[in-house]
Amino acid sequence: MKKVNAQKLFFPAASIYAAMAVLLSVFALHAGWPRGLIATGHGHEMFFGFTLALIAGYNLGKITQRLLLALFVLWLAARISYLLAPSHLISQWLSPLFALFLAWHIVPRFFAAKKWRNKVISPLLLIICLLPALWLLQQQMSLTIEHRQLVSATLLLLILLMAFFGGRMIAPTTAGELQKQGIRLQTPVQPRLEALILLLLPLGALSILVPSTKQLAGVPTFLAACVLMVRLVRWQVWRCPNRPDLFGLAVGYLWLALGTSGLSLAFWFKLPVDTILHMITVGAIGCLSASLMLKSRFKRSSTEPRPMVASLSIISLISLATILRVIATADTFSQLLLWLSAVSWALAFIRLGFLLLSDANNPSRLTTWRQAI
Repeated sequence: MKKVNAQKLFFPAASIYAAMAVLLSVFALHAGWPRGLIATGHGHEMFFGFTLALIAGYNLGKITQRLLLALFVLWLAARISYLLAPSHLISQWLSPLFALFLAWHIVPRFFAAKKWRNKVISPLLLIICLLPALWLLQQQMSLTIEHRQLVSATLLLLILLMAFFGGRMIAPTTAGELQKQGIRLQTPVQPRLEALILLLLPLGALSILVPSTKQLAGVPTFLAACVLMVRLVRWQVWRCPNRPDLFGLAVGYLWLALGTSGLSLAFWFKLPVDTILHMITVGAIGCLSASLMLKSRFKRSSTEPRPMVASLSIISLISLATILRVIATADTFSQLLLWLSAVSWALAFIRLGFLLLSDANNPSRLTTWRQAI
């Protein structure tokens, strides 16, 4: 059976869902509908809807059309059912089922890795795919793990995943661009710093889950934030102005470092993580995911000039959405800022969705969608 690249389906779907879900989540604050986006529901959909779709598109690679259709239908059914009836048993278990089905197909791919830094990704992806089930059990069975602890630990694991894959995308691309300019980038991957991140962030996540060490989680988290910033500076991305996708990755990595440092302060001083959380979920995940999808499109359309204006506008809108969302937490006119933030985010991902779906140099794109759907 013919194989199809999963990102051709999951990336546009993730972009469209990202735009729609954020607007509906702000609407739900006033209208009380959709029920699945009220209270912590929008966080549920950000983690297990949008993010898992990105993980699926990035890690599945080329798979059979039948498998792609099965995964996509399961993901879509989970999204629709949770939005309309989040308390129903079927809607609650569809997301964990999709995550487990996804883990079954992507986790074994990293078993053959030789370096321990690459081997870590296999259990990390497995843990992330188990989080929807843990989230559900925490709500239904009143586990000793508090909701705030689970959210914080989940954030640290997502930071680790973004730091690893973001670094693996930025390093070779920057090194290649600088080499064209006659500049050699020493050790682009920076293995020792990468190893520190892989050790520090899991330590922080474990500390969060133990009541007696929750405050101490701030120490490894702060050290990880410093390492992230050092890696970003050493890459010298500013020397590659002709790569808008690389610029977007760098901005996302910057949001990741800033958000991680903010989390460390929140852990140490026992502050709410709500404000800082959006620097990661909106700024880091938004910019990194958008840049990843743009990069994949550039790779498929190598003969097409890179859309500099479109790329920069998308990253700028996501960064604006992040700033407005962070300010909205403490501002008196929070409702207006929430709407402005949601509209900025939605415009960015609607624009991205059109870029992913429209490819004049690849007329087989529509054929791929028809075959997959």
